[in-house]
Amino acid sequence: MRHSLGPLMSPVLLMLILAAGLATAQPSYYDAGVSACVPGAGYDHFPFCNTSMPLADRVHDLISRIPDGVKPNLLTARGHLKSRGRQALPELGVPSYYWGTNCIHSSMSANCTKDGRCSTSFPSGPSWSATFDRNVMRSMAAVVGRETRAFFNLGNFTDNGRNGMGLDCWGPVANINRDPRWGRHGEGGTEDPFLMGQLGVAWTKGLQEGEDQRYIQVAVTIKHFDANSLEGGAAADQGYDRHNFSANISKYLLADYYWPAFRASIKLGKAKGVMCSYNSVNGIPVCLDPLMKAARAAWGFDGYVTSDSDAVSDAWRRHHYVKSAAEASCLALKHGQCDIDSGNTYYDHLLEGVKAGHCSMEDINRALFNTLRLRFELGLFDPIKDQPYWMLGQGDIGTDEAKELNLIAALESLVLISNPGILPLKAGQRLAVLGPHGNASMDLIQVDTGVVCPPSPSAHAGEWQAEAADAGQFYCVRTPYQAIQETNGKNGTTTYVRGCDLSDELPGGFQQALAAAKLADVVILGLGISERETLDPKFMEREAHDRDRIDLPPVQQQLANYIIALGKPTVIFLLNGGMVAVEDFMNKKNVALIEAFYPGMEGANALAQSIFGIANRWGRMPYTVYHSNWTKHNSMLDHDVTHQRTYRYGADAVVPFGFGLSLSTFRLAFASAPTATLPLAYGSDGAVLETVEVEIRNLGPLVGDEVVMAYFHPKKVGLTMYPTKSLFDFQRVKNLQPAARITISFTITEKIRSLGRKNSILLATPGGDLVRAPGDYVLTFENGAGEILSKDLTIHGEQVVVEPFPGKVSSEIFV
Repeated sequence: MRHSLGPLMSPVLLMLILAAGLATAQPSYYDAGVSACVPGAGYDHFPFCNTSMPLADRVHDLISRIPDGVKPNLLTARGHLKSRGRQALPELGVPSYYWGTNCIHSSMSANCTKDGRCSTSFPSGPSWSATFDRNVMRSMAAVVGRETRAFFNLGNFTDNGRNGMGLDCWGPVANINRDPRWGRHGEGGTEDPFLMGQLGVAWTKGLQEGEDQRYIQVAVTIKHFDANSLEGGAAADQGYDRHNFSANISKYLLADYYWPAFRASIKLGKAKGVMCSYNSVNGIPVCLDPLMKAARAAWGFDGYVTSDSDAVSDAWRRHHYVKSAAEASCLALKHGQCDIDSGNTYYDHLLEGVKAGHCSMEDINRALFNTLRLRFELGLFDPIKDQPYWMLGQGDIGTDEAKELNLIAALESLVLISNPGILPLKAGQRLAVLGPHGNASMDLIQVDTGVVCPPSPSAHAGEWQAEAADAGQFYCVRTPYQAIQETNGKNGTTTYVRGCDLSDELPGGFQQALAAAKLADVVILGLGISERETLDPKFMEREAHDRDRIDLPPVQQQLANYIIALGKPTVIFLLNGGMVAVEDFMNKKNVALIEAFYPGMEGANALAQSIFGIANRWGRMPYTVYHSNWTKHNSMLDHDVTHQRTYRYGADAVVPFGFGLSLSTFRLAFASAPTATLPLAYGSDGAVLETVEVEIRNLGPLVGDEVVMAYFHPKKVGLTMYPTKSLFDFQRVKNLQPAARITISFTITEKIRSLGRKNSILLATPGGDLVRAPGDYVLTFENGAGEILSKDLTIHGEQVVVEPFPGKVSSEIFV
């Protein structure tokens, strides 16, 4: 049985992760196949190999030696896709480079190593947000970055190509969850722009900042900039999918809602990469949009931009914004500053566009500078003998420390929605595990993942009895049934009956499930949706496909109704990326409800530990759970979230954003009596205006974690539009003992230039300027389980523009 974990050693654990495997790491191969400027190979005499020169001069020297005719291939993400040609420059000793290693919750394109070490597959994006734990977010990203470096050194990628993937991680998905039907909720994270920004910063710093501060560990690529939250499916009957849709968004909402996660990742995290999306915004394809370019410039972006696959082609084929591929290529390069084309459009048509006068070789050279500079910053043109990143190998993949972190992340991400005294369970009972997800393995893991189990699954067939549909590369993933059976102990009995499939009945399934439930003391029911194509498309979520419905498939609802009607204590856990309507399970006296999202490799162990009270480290809801009929009254095409979408604009919630229970009872109190009103005058940038101290007491019988969220509520601020409630900070307290208390502080500061973590109160004007607005506010400090502290806040002074809306869009681009 797994034992409960002690306190999360955030800095210590991160150091252990960074140090793990160094003693056994095997030096990477070092030759012209992976690194430039190799001593003795005959090319290190070029000035771009001279490490004493300024970096910009080295990059410019390399560009000056590249023939114009091959430059478009250097700006093609994966080489010429038709021939899989890579962009090597053998005459200069420069190896090929493959842009686009997907890193959503693992190093996606990696094979397992020869000794059976596989990429660590963490929980999905909503789970990351649900932890409300910056340290865990960053630690997970650090593992993904370190493993990606190790796989790069080893050449262990699924295309079996040496240097088959690069060191730019395409991820995380920072798109905001504005509609529950969106097919990529499992990759995204939250409906809240501040929380999404904090996740983006943690991801960026975790991936990019390793032990060698001279170089970038791997380069983050935040995607998909911006307003990419429609795939196709729900809007297909109206003729729209992600390749031809234009999102109509006001300047106010761009600044208030759609941009903040990208802004934070760039300004605070120093993200080195951004991906432009397929869709248009206000009629302009994003990869060609000067406004998006201006926004990045305003935030100090100095990295590279890649298109989604092949979004540049969409500009003329699907959006019909320009008349030719040559125009699309040049406008993407020049107006949108899209440096890399993930497709063949640049390769086939960019020089044609130069010849026609749509852009120039200077534009191409600028894009080359952005991309090649990044490869220099990754250390790919410098001697590697003193670079720790080049020494990473098998011993740095799938470490015990990474597995421990994976379990902690899963534990902190599970959200306890209801519990009428059923949990925690006692071991040694008669348990019936039922439902299509009761014995899930593959469906615990969000699709965008690397290989998670080593080869030869037949060798383990007798050890683990996974469902036939879950066999294959997921055979080594422990299922909820297996974890619950083990945790229930030898004195208990645990049976499993599927009952029904995700959207289809099974012959005799209901009868078998009911028979097992009647013999049990407690029923545990695994329900939800999936990214599998076997699921009814109306309920399936995945890339390129949105759901039509947000309720459970009827066959699962029917099974649940039958089981609940028995009156037995019933624990329901849900697997899903986007929300599943749960109104039929709320306020049931015999139902405890757990939202598990896609909890990753350790998800089953986390569920078992949480259900039995071995762990008490619950998360909070990262998005609003609506009523099942919400879709009937809200168009998938509507990007105006002020139409009572999300908690920030008054959405009617079955389960609100930030909600989450515990197996303990926590009390919040101000550590000292606050004044009724805080008259704050503007000080210097970064000045501390107020520190609020909140005391947390654990009144329950179990050690546990608590999350406190800080919100501001504008009341009278002199603006025509603003959110009714907005998150501005959060903290997780770990492993608070019964009867113990702890005091935490929330500091409200100016932070005008940095727009930092404690940026206090910023609002957007109708014109998109970010301002600090004088007026009356209420601050609340909440635990998501009913504890709310509030205090009034008055800000005096004149309205201050903190960040003006980015530069004007030139009329000349409208064609």
